[in-house]
This record gives sequence, C-alpha cells and structure tokens, in this order.
Amino acid sequence: MEEYAREFEELLIKCDLQGVEDQTIMRYLGGLDPRYAHVVELQQYTTFDEVYVLTHEVGQQKKSKPLKRDFPNLYPGANLLTKGVVTNSLDL
Repeated sequence: MEEYAREFEELLIKCDLQGVEDQTIMRYLGGLDPRYAHVVELQQYTTFDEVYVLTHEVGQQKKSKPLKRDFPNLYPGANLLTKGVVTNSLDL
C-alpha cells in the first residue's frame, strides 16, 4: 500500500495532473486495493490528504488485526453441517 501511494504521487507529478481534487481522489481510490478502498470510501473525507491518511490508517489496522474473512476457510465443510438446520431449544 505504501508503494502504491508513493507511485501514485510520482505519477501525478510526472503527468502534471493538478486538476480537481475530487478527480484525484477517485483516481487514487480506483487504483487502490479494493480491501482498502471499500473501507476508505465509507469514511468521511473532503481532501486528498484526508483520503491518504485514512488509507494509511486502514492499512495499519489490517496489518495489526486481520479480520476473520481475510483468512482462508480452514474447514470448508464445517458450514455444510449447520446450513439449513433449525434447532429448537425445547428439543435439547
């Protein structure tokens, strides 16, 4: 993620893209890994700098505390055992 941000900034300078900040934000989020972009898009921001900081924070959170869905399913058949089964607490 850090490499993407660095490369994005270099390309902005190289291509002399100093347009509307909203367009810069959309370009940045469009090229960002969807795992990070989806979380950042849900946050409140108004400037590219805020998006950059949010992206960095999301990246740090994912590194320090990966979500359960980030891990492969170690027991792929486990959900099949309980799928569609309705239990009644009185039957126990």
